[in-house]
Amino acid sequence: MKYLALQLILISILITTVAAQGPPIRLDKPIMLGAGESTVRALYNYVDSDFLNFSSLNLEVDYNITNSMAIGMEIPWLFTHDLGGSRVGDLGVMMKYQFFQNDGMGKSTRIAAKIKQMFPTGEDLKIPGLGMGHYKTYSGLTGAYESLNMGIQAELGYAIIPSNSHLNYLSYKLGVGIPLLKPSYPVNQINVYIESEAIHLKSQNGNARYAYYLAPGLQYARGKFTLETSLQFTIREELPITYLRNWSLLLGGRMVI
Repeated sequence: MKYLALQLILISILITTVAAQGPPIRLDKPIMLGAGESTVRALYNYVDSDFLNFSSLNLEVDYNITNSMAIGMEIPWLFTHDLGGSRVGDLGVMMKYQFFQNDGMGKSTRIAAKIKQMFPTGEDLKIPGLGMGHYKTYSGLTGAYESLNMGIQAELGYAIIPSNSHLNYLSYKLGVGIPLLKPSYPVNQINVYIESEAIHLKSQNGNARYAYYLAPGLQYARGKFTLETSLQFTIREELPITYLRNWSLLLGGRMVI
């Protein structure tokens, strides 16, 4: 019995360590914290494009109602350098439910379903997520396999824009994170990430519309705090002009409260 209890304690510590090594940077995380806990995240994102250069400061807050269900809110503030001035972007609310969990010695697999509703509170700049001028509903699945040596994350989703359906799109993301330090508890870890993203819109006038991106990133997690940065490059784009971007730089931090 003592040996069994010791094993259970060890597994619990290892699972906590794996889950706390650091969430993905540009993907959503399926791993939930304990009931009643929250995460606050601040993100600065600069986007360079031929249409409009802009940056945004996003405040994201999520709250775990239970160990498997979370709600959240996203408040972006947009800075349009080419147009001047600043303004609020499109507000978003989210709900996520983790329906699959399989934990083992030093490893964990989780899958969650999510839905996110965006509201056109920002200026109509036709910039996804910041100023679309339309309501947008995004639903999808996010999953992750985390071990002491590597993390693999994936997300698949579809966005519906009822008032402008030709802008509906399918998106899928894949990320790999590798810790550089030995596992420790409390967490003290540096993670290197490679994250990819693809977007597919409906064909228009016989022309396919799609985009592929790649983003290397670096993350430092210590205790309840995480600092991160990611530089995203465009691999190939065939999209409406307001969707186009050359590269984007993300800087951010988050804290568990």
